[in-house]
Amino acid sequence: MIEETSFQVIDQKARQAANAYQFLKNTTIKERAAFMNAVADKIEALGGNLLTTAHAETSLPLARLTGEKARTIGQWRSYAKAVTTGIYTEARIDLPQASQAKADLRKYNVGLGPVAVFGASNFPFAFSTAGGDTASAIGAGCPVIVKAHPAHPETSQIMADAIAEAVKEFGWPEGIFSHITGKSNDIGAYLIQHNEIKAAAFTGSFAGGKALFDLGNQRKEPIPVFAEMGSINPVFAFQNQLTVKAEQLAKEYAASLTLGVGQFCTNPGIFIAEAGDSFERFIAALQNEILNIIPVNMLHKGIFENFEKYKKLICSQPDVSTISEVNSDISEWEGRAIVIETTAANFIKNNILSEEVFGPFGIIVKCNSKDEMLQIAQQLQGQLTITIAATNEDVHLNIDIMNIVKDKCGRLLFNGMPTGVEVVYGMQHGGPYPSTTDARFTSVGPDAVKRFVRPIAFQNWPDEFLPEELKNENTLQISRIVDGEIHSGSLKN
Repeated sequence: MIEETSFQVIDQKARQAANAYQFLKNTTIKERAAFMNAVADKIEALGGNLLTTAHAETSLPLARLTGEKARTIGQWRSYAKAVTTGIYTEARIDLPQASQAKADLRKYNVGLGPVAVFGASNFPFAFSTAGGDTASAIGAGCPVIVKAHPAHPETSQIMADAIAEAVKEFGWPEGIFSHITGKSNDIGAYLIQHNEIKAAAFTGSFAGGKALFDLGNQRKEPIPVFAEMGSINPVFAFQNQLTVKAEQLAKEYAASLTLGVGQFCTNPGIFIAEAGDSFERFIAALQNEILNIIPVNMLHKGIFENFEKYKKLICSQPDVSTISEVNSDISEWEGRAIVIETTAANFIKNNILSEEVFGPFGIIVKCNSKDEMLQIAQQLQGQLTITIAATNEDVHLNIDIMNIVKDKCGRLLFNGMPTGVEVVYGMQHGGPYPSTTDARFTSVGPDAVKRFVRPIAFQNWPDEFLPEELKNENTLQISRIVDGEIHSGSLKN
């Protein structure tokens, strides 16, 4: 039984978070980084109970969960390292007379305030209670209230206890991190509309993300809601590459499409190519690859039922045919891989075919010409990723398509497949609407911290009252822009 957190308890936790925000405002980047590393240590020390609990609640294999735990620890540590460099404070100092400024002006970034984080179902560690949203918000100087995902409540509680233990050991206010539970959508709606909440982060469905985004913007004081809401992640395969790699592309596509039973936000749901002998070779090879996929249980019954529902909806559309489908006796909620085919003309006119099916489901779109590939590119909505399967010559011959797809995604791949999101500075895990609500930001990599800060400028303030990041003596040893130039030393008093 999942306990439904009452509105009164949410009120209490929100007030505690607001008080904790005042505390965090006076911590340095090095102090917050030390806390983040301590949380990483706590998660690393969690024993087998964490993995077995998550396995029981999500059906994810222990090997996958072991890797995800390591990724989660790495997120906290890498984000801590990024925070301690001062890169997200963006300290700027303009001294009177030395620059065009007539006053002493100093600006840096400060946390927005308490952040509501909504856990994801498909990553019980890395995108949930102790995931990247929580880590990046705390790194920015923001307390966090997590709404646990009801699909893995015990896993969420274990992670929440680890963070709470670190808070207690540091002697920080309890409101630095809070954890609420419940199945009712009313709890999330109440949380995001609470006047103490200043931002929110969400990973999940379009319907859920858009609902939270609308609530955040309808408040008396609107707040930013950073929602990652999914993507069909198209693959455009061009003629020269398809000619030399048809069979290999089929193998790569099938593996990426069905990775994690198709329950990643970057599984490539659409494959687009021109008709011809190479296309037929690809289809033949893909048919065999799909038949070799062994079905396993999806995350939970609700996801399985939605997969079956939307799979049937799309397969019932006119002018679609099944290329290959895994057949098996359904055990609880197995995700059986299926790939269908349609024409470019049908794909262009039927918007239902562009809807995401969360699971191992792919559509192969056969184009009669380059012009049809261009039309598909122009019609696409915003995506997390778009993949270009091409030779260099293919790119030269299709510059018009390349220019279009740059406007439609956050990450543009040249060959390879989009599954596998690396937690590094260069990663962009976000994209134009409707893949996310704000294409300017990423939810993966240290730059995720940028979502939760805002600038504040200090004019003519005595040095002793300035934040450490802006004082003359650069005790934090961070790089600052002083009078228009990068400067890492101290300033003369």
